[in-house]
Amino acid sequence: MLELIGAVVLLAPLTAAAVITVPRLLGWVPGERQVSRLVLLAVTLSFLGLLALGVAVLNGQVTEAIVLGTWLASGSYRVEIALLVDALSLTMGILSAGLALLITRFSVDYMHREPGFQRFFAVLGLFVFAMLLLLLSANAVMAFIGWELAGLCSYLLIAYFHDRVTAAANATRAFVTNRVGDGGFLLGILLCFGWLGSIEWQAIGQSANAAGILPGIVIAASFLLAATAKSGLFPLTTWLARAMEGPTPSSALFYAAVMVHAGLYLIMRLQPLF
Repeated sequence: MLELIGAVVLLAPLTAAAVITVPRLLGWVPGERQVSRLVLLAVTLSFLGLLALGVAVLNGQVTEAIVLGTWLASGSYRVEIALLVDALSLTMGILSAGLALLITRFSVDYMHREPGFQRFFAVLGLFVFAMLLLLLSANAVMAFIGWELAGLCSYLLIAYFHDRVTAAANATRAFVTNRVGDGGFLLGILLCFGWLGSIEWQAIGQSANAAGILPGIVIAASFLLAATAKSGLFPLTTWLARAMEGPTPSSALFYAAVMVHAGLYLIMRLQPLF
């Protein structure tokens, strides 16, 4: 049952984004009402599912990660699709899904009759999936997939008015700056594989001291670079103001409420390492 709830939490917004996008690729544009109701339903399901997982944790029904499947297995290395539903993940996940639900509802009226209405809501659904994957993943590899998808959604919405030169330039600036941080995240994953033997968040925290001071500092610095870029911290902060070129609802969701805190979440998740 918990596996089913976890799958619904992740897949509902992704499914909504796909249902909107595929017909558009085939030349059929769904109406505003159908699109907005679909995304609202998907985000609501994710929010309610997270609340249900929170109740399960409080009742002691969840004591370890919820494993949904295996993404990659090679020798002694395994990358599982697993949800880590501890206090930090659930708190951030419920807050993010709740804020996404409110902003999605606001967007229905704000984006009414705006060119690209369907495109906006498709990206919004994909972003909710990306953030929940980032926040709930039990390992660094799956979190990195969510991290990258969130960055892609950011680029698409900053450049929403792609006929404007400023919008395209600002989106490119934000995209390139965030790739610097992504390099740090990838390096951190590789070093965790090589030096710690695991990319599970809990294992990284537990084995950080055993690895020695220098490996711990290098791994922490790699993830700190990723957090600095994603959250617009000094010295990689200039892209954040340029990101306001996108529609108001996306600015509220990405850079005032949810995505800008992804880097801080990463630091909190790796608290034992730091």
